[in-house]
Amino acid sequence: MIKQVSEKFLKAVFPVVLLFSVYVPNAGAGDNEANEEYKIGVEKFKKGDYKSAGETFMDAELLADSVKLKASCVKEAARSYRKGKLLWKEFECIEKLLTRYPSYFNFDNAVEREFEIADAFYGGHRDAAFWTFRWIPWLTEPDRTIKAYELVVKRVPFGKQTPNALLRLSYLYVDTGDVKKSLEFQRRIIRDFPGTEACRYAYLELASSLYQLAQKGDGDGKYNAEATRILKEYVEKYPKTQETEWAKKTLLKTHDIAAKRLLGMAKFYKRIGNKPPAERYLNEVLTKYPETKSVQASEALLVKIDQEYRPTGFRPELESRQQSYQLIGIPEEYEPIMVVPENSGGKWLIPIRKINLGTPNKVAKENYEKSRQKSDDDIEL
Repeated sequence: MIKQVSEKFLKAVFPVVLLFSVYVPNAGAGDNEANEEYKIGVEKFKKGDYKSAGETFMDAELLADSVKLKASCVKEAARSYRKGKLLWKEFECIEKLLTRYPSYFNFDNAVEREFEIADAFYGGHRDAAFWTFRWIPWLTEPDRTIKAYELVVKRVPFGKQTPNALLRLSYLYVDTGDVKKSLEFQRRIIRDFPGTEACRYAYLELASSLYQLAQKGDGDGKYNAEATRILKEYVEKYPKTQETEWAKKTLLKTHDIAAKRLLGMAKFYKRIGNKPPAERYLNEVLTKYPETKSVQASEALLVKIDQEYRPTGFRPELESRQQSYQLIGIPEEYEPIMVVPENSGGKWLIPIRKINLGTPNKVAKENYEKSRQKSDDDIEL
């Protein structure tokens, strides 16, 4: 019985073993063919046909058997595509090196180059769609900025350049209309990269986005509450930046939104005849947000609901929500104009200036610098 089973097993397995034994390629032959393709790629590179050279090197990588030769082929393909300004193809080559041949390539240099390519796409670079017509500026490949940044930050989630890349991704997703995705990147920067310059800008962008969302309709007050918290943190962490005043003014506006929301709920409960929650919401406006625009209306409504309530005799003055800007006057010129074109009887096309032959340049320059320091007082727009 055992002998019969063994014979049947051999009859079933032997054809498969024979098939694989016939189709196993010769390792040396594969490398030889790859080397021939490699030489052809080198010649094309020397002639300046960089796209074709890169494709030839990638063909050589498929033919090669040894891992070292495969890695060399991909490296040369990346170099060819870089020379031909086909940055996305170069990016794909680098990704292949990092994924399949990491021991044959410097990881730090590869990641740095990926960031450079992503930055180039962010700066407006687009690969030529047709190599023959690469001189035509509008025949280009699609924008791959988002994809490049997402791949590289996924590979190095805590790299030196990662926070700036995440910040740029947040800007790009705002442009595409995916605001929630943008908020995720901004929150990630604040959480994972505190103390960086990108973190400061992430605070500002996140606060601005949340405030705008709260303005458009924030049923449960979630966006407005988060905007308030982010603005408070920004004022505490960055008390002396140019944007601090904006943060303080926007913080007042978020209080206005919160108070208006509470007032709206109080009006609803009063309308349906449920006075206790209406009184509670109105008292919350008066105690938590005494500096908001809804205080006066809340107090008037509370007087109608609660006959025993007595209005407070004094309320803090409503602070302006407008940001103040410093106006800098036009500096005085230390080379006064002697004749303007319109008063020269058509003789001159440009103003004729006094060249101060008797005045040392140093004195004239000092007067000019002093005039630049003069400015009007701060005014509120």
